[in-house]
Amino acid sequence: MITYIIEFSILHLLFFGIYKVMLAKETQLGFLRFFLVGSTILSLILPVIEIPTKANIPTIDMEAVILPVFSTAIERESIELPWHLILIGIISTIFVLKLILTLMQIYGWYLQSETDSLDEIAIRKVSGLKNSFTFFKLIFIDPKNFENPADILRHEQGHAKRLHTIDLLLFHTLTIFFWWLPSVWLMIKELKIVHEYEADNYALKINDTTYTKTLVQCTLKAHGMDLASSFDDAPIFNRLNFMKKMKKKISIWKVASIATLVAVSGAMFACEDELESEIKRIAEESNQQIDYSADVKAALGELKKNNPGVKYAVIETTLENESSIEKLNSYDPGQIAKIFVNKEGDSNNVIMIVSQDSDLFSKTIEVQELGGDVFTVVEESASFPGGIEAFYEYMSTDLKYPKDAYEAKKEGRVFVQFIVETDGSLSDVHVVKGMGGSCDKEAVRVLMNSPKWVPAKVNGENVRQKMIQNILFKIPS
Repeated sequence: MITYIIEFSILHLLFFGIYKVMLAKETQLGFLRFFLVGSTILSLILPVIEIPTKANIPTIDMEAVILPVFSTAIERESIELPWHLILIGIISTIFVLKLILTLMQIYGWYLQSETDSLDEIAIRKVSGLKNSFTFFKLIFIDPKNFENPADILRHEQGHAKRLHTIDLLLFHTLTIFFWWLPSVWLMIKELKIVHEYEADNYALKINDTTYTKTLVQCTLKAHGMDLASSFDDAPIFNRLNFMKKMKKKISIWKVASIATLVAVSGAMFACEDELESEIKRIAEESNQQIDYSADVKAALGELKKNNPGVKYAVIETTLENESSIEKLNSYDPGQIAKIFVNKEGDSNNVIMIVSQDSDLFSKTIEVQELGGDVFTVVEESASFPGGIEAFYEYMSTDLKYPKDAYEAKKEGRVFVQFIVETDGSLSDVHVVKGMGGSCDKEAVRVLMNSPKWVPAKVNGENVRQKMIQNILFKIPS
């Protein structure tokens, strides 16, 4: 939610900046209104749209098993809302009440009004109403307060025909949630000016002889109705000047530039790297893979290409002495297709690509004598006593949403890799992709405290198996 609010705010501010710089002095009213309303709707939609882009996604068959997603749960009773969220909620509530009171006031005027008509225009006549205004198709006016009510009604009819109320309702609804965003209020101001110009243009087409005089003589004060379109919402002399240049057309290059800027801005916020999409997809499925290093991947790909009928397993181990490595090197390619050795301190990390049909793969004991091997392909996968549901029951009981992450509304996924040892204990618990900070630490802690698992098996013998648990930290809505 925080990410959505930030992206909407940036987009809306950006679009308003484009309007002020490139469009504010233009006279194509339909285009101006379309941009103000359309860019706001686009700002609301773009942050939730995901457009995948091409990326080189490495794939490999024999790797660590990823368990189904575990989503955190929070006891609502233990949640304390921060003071700033309470303040935001109070102010938003005030705007809701203001909107409701405005609608009730308009409804009150509707009940006390009389249906009338003037020059074939249907109106709602309200005795004592000092100013005229339009709400959807309803025109509220007291003709007695106007020297030339027919001109005023033509103007209000322009508001009614173009349904300006819909625009204002949209924006004033936005102020409930984004009252703190300057661009929302600035766009409301610009939109009201455009509305007045459109209504002026409509009235001029009906009767340009008296309308200008009526506009100059108008000394009415604004009635303060936010949801109603009023005759004098825009400065009179600005409107007179605007009428003189209303025929000027917007430049084609400017329209093209604006379209390009909007498209680029939208793409920046809507595009999602395909690699991230793939990680999310993997996280929601079991028995999928996370990649090994590039050299292991390249070697495995080459082996598969040259031997399409052979299935390969990847085995990792840490050997303590050179003699064990020499013994591995003594195996012929039919036993071990490829060996990678990475020296770290006093130990040697070894990754072997082995044919599943080889004697070495089937002779588990012989492999284990070389060191603590880690099988990534097994006959019986390691499991938690009682199954995955029992494991998640343990997780939901022991795992706590870090307080600092919750207060910051921080959400995301943490991928924790671990090895299920031959005795069922978990070792080498570490984050392979996370959120950083307390969420990563909490994910590691809960797995390190896990009860023993049922170890994986090959040929009936216990073997070590690498697994990855995806933990989704998400705040309930």
